[in-house]
Amino acid sequence: MTANTTVAIAFAHAPGHDLAHRGIEAVLLPWCRSTGVPIMAYSPIEQARMLGKVELKTLAEKRGITPAQLALAWLLHQDGVIVIPKAGRLDHLRENAAALTIKLTRDDLAALDRAFPPPKKKKPLEML
Repeated sequence: MTANTTVAIAFAHAPGHDLAHRGIEAVLLPWCRSTGVPIMAYSPIEQARMLGKVELKTLAEKRGITPAQLALAWLLHQDGVIVIPKAGRLDHLRENAAALTIKLTRDDLAALDRAFPPPKKKKPLEML
């Protein structure tokens, strides 16, 4: 086991990373990318709490997709991020899989940044 493997295991479950919890973007995510350590987005729609956010619903409706698909597509767009969404029913599995085909535009990403701002400085990591 290499040092990077140990770090990957240590960080894979530790930080919350979704649109509502973007603290890792300040320091941890850039470090992981530079060292080749993947980040696992364990609860990418914040245990379904993300789905009720008006901003996410509005942006998803404009694209003709579901809020879950938009939240997943945002994570899938990022280098070095592995997404593990829950799929308790077959329709959830299909909805999640469809997120793989969504290509976000610069306008989409900018709108998501306005609705869910990235951190401006280092801050403590949030846990679910």
